[in-house]
Amino acid sequence: MNSEDNEEGESSIDVSDWLSKIDHKTCSLDVSNLSLSDELGDAIIRNLPATLIKLEFGGNNFSSITISALAVLLKKNTSLQHISLDSNPLTYGKNGIESINKLAKSLEENTVLSTLSLWRCGIGLQGCAALSKALQHNTTLVSLEIGYNNCAGSDARSMKEHLSRNRKQYYDELALAAQAKEVERKASLLKLQEQEQIQKEKGAVEWLADEKAKREETRRDEMERQQLEAQKEQAYKQRMEQINLMEEERKAATKKGKKKKGKGKKGKKKK
Repeated sequence: MNSEDNEEGESSIDVSDWLSKIDHKTCSLDVSNLSLSDELGDAIIRNLPATLIKLEFGGNNFSSITISALAVLLKKNTSLQHISLDSNPLTYGKNGIESINKLAKSLEENTVLSTLSLWRCGIGLQGCAALSKALQHNTTLVSLEIGYNNCAGSDARSMKEHLSRNRKQYYDELALAAQAKEVERKASLLKLQEQEQIQKEKGAVEWLADEKAKREETRRDEMERQQLEAQKEQAYKQRMEQINLMEEERKAATKKGKKKKGKGKKGKKKK
């Protein structure tokens, strides 16, 4: 397989078994220390899911073909944050240094990758120089393991300085994000408290309205009760008046009857 002729193409190697090793909980793939071939590394990279965050590629036989494919991926990838390539013969073959240059160039454009391990990969002076130059333009890489690669001291110091700059920027951004989150939390809390106060005030108004309605209903009930009592009392008075009147009429009739009886006795004596 020639990666120069097929940088953007699809690989014909079946990598489904290797991709089945992806841990979907952590969005990571670990195929380290398996002595995989350069062609297989290229094929795996070409078929990685867009959501992968961590790639463990250390301890294999990956070289220029794999690195060239990785360089293409890193130019457009927006998910990979951690890559380990330690203990791979990355510069092996005639295109070894060129592939490292491609990787370095991709780091200038990548804005997601934060850690990269190239420990003991035979990068050499030219490769380290290319990586040092790339870090001048990269702002997201905070950890680069470059040990045992025969780097020049000046390049090693330059990379360390730029990594320190990126780490400071990273932590500053984290602090700002934390501050913004805290401001947002306090604003949300204040809004919630205001809403609760509004609900309380609304509840108080509704309670007062309910109490007023209850008092009015109580007054209506009391008025209805008083009216009913008055009606009963009036009916009772009228009934008593009727009874008294009937009693007086009965007494008057009795008295009149006695008078008539008395007159009748007197007339019989005269005869």
